[in-house]
Amino acid sequence: MAVVQAVLIVGGPAPYREALTARLASRGRSVTTEPPIAETPVALHQVVPSSSTVAVFHCSTEADWALLAGSNDAGYLGRVAVIVQLEASLYRRALAMGVGVVHHDTSTDIMAQVIESAGHGEALLPMQVARQLVAESSSTGAVDGLVLDRLEFELLRGMVEGETIVSLGERFHFSERTIRRRLQSAYLKLGVDDRTGAIRVIERDRLLDPDVHPDASN
Repeated sequence: MAVVQAVLIVGGPAPYREALTARLASRGRSVTTEPPIAETPVALHQVVPSSSTVAVFHCSTEADWALLAGSNDAGYLGRVAVIVQLEASLYRRALAMGVGVVHHDTSTDIMAQVIESAGHGEALLPMQVARQLVAESSSTGAVDGLVLDRLEFELLRGMVEGETIVSLGERFHFSERTIRRRLQSAYLKLGVDDRTGAIRVIERDRLLDPDVHPDASN
């Protein structure tokens, strides 16, 4: 299992970055902030991503969410969205992107746990939010407004055809962790919990039929 050795904190108020940096440092993690605390800001692209680094994005504006989305292929071990409003829709948005998510007012100790979990390809959620997401998924099926992207279509196609996580990773040049995370994102968008549920929805709605869904064409 990969180990979280470093954390990159992107954006957010200085007091938040300082408090989280102190908590992570107490856990023995190397921390870089963007912008740096009490220093001249540097561009995000100047920070070299690492396979042992979790990037934490403070998402209070659409520009912040766009920055998070743009980091998808940056090579981070994991990513976390720090949201400023306690809304299930924001949790759904982050989870659909395959990242961890935590509220801004959460204690730094819990934030650190969320960051560690993201590095292991997992997401920690408040029980109330988890229950609401499950209830919405059970009652409505696929989550409105969340659309499968091209890679998710291809991963689902490979899954239906019997490919393993390992073979999918080799074919698309991603780690097994990334493949699992992207499949979990696809499951959320389909409103299912696992591979079996995904296959059921795919067959029922003919999701991989290009005549029905043009985005599914090769």
